[in-house]
Amino acid sequence: MILAAANLIQKLSDHPWPGCRVSVFGLKLTLMSNGIAAMLLAAAILLAAVLPLARRWRSVPRGGVNVLELIVVFIRDTIARPALHDKADAFLPLLLTAFVFILTVNLVGILPLEPLSELVGLPKIGGVATSIPSVCGALACITLFTIIGGGLKTQALHLHHHRGWPMLLCAILSPVTWLRSLGPSIPGLAGKLLTVPLALLEFVGVLAKCMALMIRLFANMLSGHALLAVIMMFIVQAAEQQVVRVLYVGPFCIAASVVVDLMELLVAGLQAYIFTFLTATFLGLYVEPAH
Repeated sequence: MILAAANLIQKLSDHPWPGCRVSVFGLKLTLMSNGIAAMLLAAAILLAAVLPLARRWRSVPRGGVNVLELIVVFIRDTIARPALHDKADAFLPLLLTAFVFILTVNLVGILPLEPLSELVGLPKIGGVATSIPSVCGALACITLFTIIGGGLKTQALHLHHHRGWPMLLCAILSPVTWLRSLGPSIPGLAGKLLTVPLALLEFVGVLAKCMALMIRLFANMLSGHALLAVIMMFIVQAAEQQVVRVLYVGPFCIAASVVVDLMELLVAGLQAYIFTFLTATFLGLYVEPAH
C-alpha cells in the first residue's frame, strides 16, 4: 500500500523534461515540464481562439463572438461590479484573464495528453498545471501584487486630490498611508496605540487570504485527479492478484471514472469562478482609500 501511494504521488507530480532542470545560485529551476507545457498549450489555445474573435467584434455579435461577449458580461456583471463597483472596469482585464486561463488550463488537464505524448515518443505533455503548488502560488502572488499595487495607487491619488501634495511625494507616502488604512479607526489614545499592531495584523490577513487562494485551487484540482488515480489503481491491484477479478472490478471502476471525469468538468469551471470571485472580493476590500 505504501508503494502504491508512492506511485500515486509520483504520477500526480510535475515531471521536468530531460535536460530542462538547472541550478541557479543553489536553487533548482525547471525550464520545461509537463505542467509548463500544459500551460503553454492553454495559452496557445487562448491566443488562437480569443484574438480572432476579439478582432471580429460587431454591434450584433454572432457565433464565437457571442460566446466571448457572454463570458465578458458574466464576469463583469456577476463578479467585478458587485465587488469593485466603480473600479470594476479597471480590474476587469485581470479578472477575465484569470478566469479564462484557469478554466482552459483545468480543461486541458482533463485531456489524456500524457499517454498520447508518450505513445508518439514526445516528452510528457499534459496534466493539470493548477495541481502544481508553484503554479497556484504564482497565481496567488499575482492577486497579492495587484492588491498591494492597487492599494498604493489609490492612496497616492487620494492624497494628491485631498491634500494637493505633489504626486511624487504622495507615491512615496502611499505605503505608510495604505498600511495605516488597513487598521480600524478607533478614537482616543487606545486607538492611536493600537493603529500599528492592528494594521500589521490586517496585512497578515491579506497574506493569509492569498495563501488560501493558492491552497483552495491546488487542493481541489489535485483531489479529483488523485481520486481518478485511486480508482484506476483498483484495476491494477485486481489484475495483480487474479486476472479474473478484473472482469467484475474493471466495469465498476471505469463507470466510476466516467462519473468523476464529468465532475471534473464541473470542478474546472467552478474553481476558475471561485478564484476570480475571491480575487475580486479581496481587491474590493483593500484598494479603497479607507475601510
